[in-house]
Amino acid sequence: MSRRIRPPTPLAPERAWDYALLLLGRRAYTAHEIRERLRRRALAEDEVERVVGRLEELRLVDDQAFARAYVASRSGTHGDLALRHALRRKGVAEALVDHVLSGRSEHDQLAAAEALLRKHAWRFASSTTPEAGRAKAFALLARRGFAPDAAREAVDAVLPPSED
Repeated sequence: MSRRIRPPTPLAPERAWDYALLLLGRRAYTAHEIRERLRRRALAEDEVERVVGRLEELRLVDDQAFARAYVASRSGTHGDLALRHALRRKGVAEALVDHVLSGRSEHDQLAAAEALLRKHAWRFASSTTPEAGRAKAFALLARRGFAPDAAREAVDAVLPPSED
């Protein structure tokens, strides 16, 4: 028996503020995400903008602070490419994403990639050949959004090529 997914219950305008605060009580959101959540609840566009404007005025929604916290919490496990993509998907402006990511150097990204490979080194040790392990390591870093050059350097540092 399959479950039907009910559409969200329309939100009365007088409950919009409470709903937005309920959302923000669970986790941080960007202004775009709050707008989308309110629109999904069939709230009128002017009411959506009024609520989001008030949240921004009170600094309860701050895209710059959100982006900084997001990058800080994930910079050890994800590369700039993945972080950029995730922030853009959450509605953070491109200029703001560039500004937040500009604080990360290539050295920081390389150090994070190497640390991630050391943490997951056991996965590559069981590979049939050293080259297969290196390929798996590179693939892990690529999936996590590390630039190809940083991934290659990290793989070379953590899993040096065999000298056959």
